[in-house]
Amino acid sequence: MPKFTIDGKEIEVPAGTNVLQAALAHGIHIQHFCWHPDLPVDGNCRTCMIEVEKMPKLQIACNTVISEGMIVHTRSPKAVEAQRTALEFLLVNHPIDCPVCDQAGECYLQDNYMRYGLYGSKVEVEDKVRKRKVVDLGPIMLDAERCVLCSRCLRFEREVTGTNSLEFVNRGDHVSIATFESRPIAHDYAGNLADVCPVGALLSHDFRFKMRVWFLKAHESVCPGCSTGCNVFVDERDGEVERLRPRRNPGVNKSWMCDPGRALYKQIGVTSRVSGARVRGAASWEGVSVEAALDRVASALKDAGAASAFLGSPQGTNEDVFAFKALAEAVGGKLDFRVGDPQLKVREQIDQVLQRADRNPNTQGCLDQGVGRDGVAAILAACRAGSVRALVLQGPEMLRTPEAVDSIAKVPFVAVMATHEGPELDRATVVLPAALWAEAEGTFTNYQRRVQRLKAAVAAPGDARPRWQLAAFVLTRLGRSLGVATPREVFGLLAKATPDYASLDYRTIGTLGQALPSPEAAAPAAEARA
Repeated sequence: MPKFTIDGKEIEVPAGTNVLQAALAHGIHIQHFCWHPDLPVDGNCRTCMIEVEKMPKLQIACNTVISEGMIVHTRSPKAVEAQRTALEFLLVNHPIDCPVCDQAGECYLQDNYMRYGLYGSKVEVEDKVRKRKVVDLGPIMLDAERCVLCSRCLRFEREVTGTNSLEFVNRGDHVSIATFESRPIAHDYAGNLADVCPVGALLSHDFRFKMRVWFLKAHESVCPGCSTGCNVFVDERDGEVERLRPRRNPGVNKSWMCDPGRALYKQIGVTSRVSGARVRGAASWEGVSVEAALDRVASALKDAGAASAFLGSPQGTNEDVFAFKALAEAVGGKLDFRVGDPQLKVREQIDQVLQRADRNPNTQGCLDQGVGRDGVAAILAACRAGSVRALVLQGPEMLRTPEAVDSIAKVPFVAVMATHEGPELDRATVVLPAALWAEAEGTFTNYQRRVQRLKAAVAAPGDARPRWQLAAFVLTRLGRSLGVATPREVFGLLAKATPDYASLDYRTIGTLGQALPSPEAAAPAAEARA
């Protein structure tokens, strides 16, 4: 742990830390463009110049490793002048696009000019070098005039996706980035190119011209697209989600997320959401209050007793799963969740970056809580035999399974918690409106057994409720109340009931999650307890 002094402040850092990392970690800002915490150091922008005592020349902070006793000055006259002139060089041919550029509000050039520049341009606008504008690269739009040649995008393509789609072309002040023959970016991580670009050269086609970013409010959450559980920001304005962005978590997704995950925001505010409860009448559906629908579910479960079955959903949070399991155990019915065998895919990769074959965020949480108990095949066999009189589904997955249709048709009462409308809901007797992941507080457990928090970003539509709440309300009607009113309290009950979660609460989980023992280490312990 070498100690060094930066701007008169003595700091101790881990060995191998560079000056820029140490400065940013301790609230000392040094301007930079090409450096990125999850990409190799390139050191080409030269804007992070610093003065180091006993070194004759200025050094770049991003590639200067700290040694014991080093004394660094980031705001000395020599350093300030070098930073300002390097910034001026980058801006020599930059177009005056700020009023129409989507990067406004998130642009390093704007921020650094206001903080370190504030000089008058020596180049007239009409004399600036012209490069290609509005080049359609599929999910990404390229404006080569705005590029500062930081090479972040090239390093991302080389080091993260391994696709090498982008390259530098031409020479001198005509150098620009391009794809071969202007071909579109074809992989599932193109959105990250807009994230790593510090200016407006690479922009998301989907978000372009949609919204000024300063109108957006960011909420911390977890992507529900697969068992990786990428940390994300949900950006919304006035209750409408406009985009998802990766939130850096070095232990899970670093600074990245896949494009299919980004597209999930489109499922949140659509008109096809289930916003009210309904029950099947003699001839058609009848809209009812959620309370009346819950009364019907409770009544059917009372009559069915042990002749009932429950299918959980790995799309639900740990809190949802806990309350649903409590309901099944109170009634005495069969219980499982493994529709489509997600437990076999939870750790299976479908690429070398982030995506996994299990397209559910909480399969591991269901396994940890022991919801995979009686077997989906056994439950369907009981339905076919007529021994299940009430079936409660935490999600509509089973209703979409063709081989299960005939079995479910023989169950006299089927209740389903649903977020979106679909033809499969016509197979149910009662439909309960459920809140989506971006509308609920709770936790997911990813494939690593890392428990991570998600926070409600927007309100659920109509009468939709969190799934744990729907299950808890039915329990109350059965005289078996959970005695809790918030997801935090539900997690407290879960932690008491699940040994590996015993040391956790929302505070200890924090913003980056908390890792439990690995699945390999947890298996022998579980067998010993059994």
